[in-house]
Amino acid sequence: MAATLKDIAQATGFSISTISRALSGHPRISEATRTTIQRAAHELGYRPNAHARALRNSRTDTIGVVIPNLSDPYFALIGAAIEKEAEQAGVSTVMTASSENPARLADALETLNRRRVDGIIAVPVAGADHPLTYTAQHCPLILIDREAAGLPSVVSDPSPGMGAALEHLKARGHTSIGYIPGPADSSTGISRLAFMRKAATDFDLHVAKGGSTREAGYSSAMQLFFTDMTALVAGDSMMAAGAMDACYNSGVGIGTDLAFIGFDDLDIFRLQPTPISVVDQDMPALGRVATRQLLKAIDTNSTPEGIRLPTYFYPRLSTASAPKGLAHR
Repeated sequence: MAATLKDIAQATGFSISTISRALSGHPRISEATRTTIQRAAHELGYRPNAHARALRNSRTDTIGVVIPNLSDPYFALIGAAIEKEAEQAGVSTVMTASSENPARLADALETLNRRRVDGIIAVPVAGADHPLTYTAQHCPLILIDREAAGLPSVVSDPSPGMGAALEHLKARGHTSIGYIPGPADSSTGISRLAFMRKAATDFDLHVAKGGSTREAGYSSAMQLFFTDMTALVAGDSMMAAGAMDACYNSGVGIGTDLAFIGFDDLDIFRLQPTPISVVDQDMPALGRVATRQLLKAIDTNSTPEGIRLPTYFYPRLSTASAPKGLAHR
């Protein structure tokens, strides 16, 4: 007879809850405790995959969704698209937020597994590879927006949109650009920065510190104001919003003193007095495709397949003029 969590609890003296968290890689479990529990599980012949399959013998027509922030306009659009696509398929959604915290993501994954959801869509965060990998062994899981742990993901390919944006700036005579990256510990921030470094060979490229908040974007833009850039490109929507704040507060004219390209086609960019050119990754499409891929995997009892979706460049008035830069002011 196969060993159970109760057997491991009796052998180690830990609670079943602690054992479950240790085996799932929860970051709040110490390395010493995790090692003790994993050793006991191995010695007792515990088989987590078989155990999980035994538990999942019926459908609940519910999927779980874990995103970083329910109030962030970017993730709100993705979440709404997931919910709508699932509803059209007759499936309910349970949505929660990780706040970019690996422990909260691990808690959310554990809670969703206990609720016996049929599958999970999650935005990964740094430091949570182990809980994600463990969850994927027990439940169909597909990542969205970012890649992690070699798991299937629905993400955007930055090259089409960002490449078109660079060609647009080059055609207007720009030779020096500033770039504000996304977070340095996310696959999206890393891949977009790597593309910029590779593709912007016709420009003097000034790279500021990356991040994911409006405050960080403000600070990064202020750094770049001391360079000779004539155009600013942001690789993250909230960083772009903060950079716009820095321009307005510093008297830098967007579209006159400085060409400006944001990321993601949000209202905050479209509805400016000088509408902002953007690289867009079609957030609702990410949500729809991730949901379809997950539901297909659930229906066929298979592993979800990852997909890379193209990005697009939408030129507007913020990049319509020839370069002036900040030195003329």
